[in-house]
Amino acid sequence: MTDDDDAERDAVAGTRLARRWRALDRGWQALCLGLAIVFVHLVIYPV
Repeated sequence: MTDDDDAERDAVAGTRLARRWRALDRGWQALCLGLAIVFVHLVIYPV
């Protein structure tokens, strides 16, 4: 296995993730994005 194989596999995984993200409707995208923002906020500013 070479570096080119690894890069190609990463590129394919990236396109799969992008396709899945675009397949979600806007409501689910908003929910995921909102939860990610809350999680990052909790990590940076613990309660």
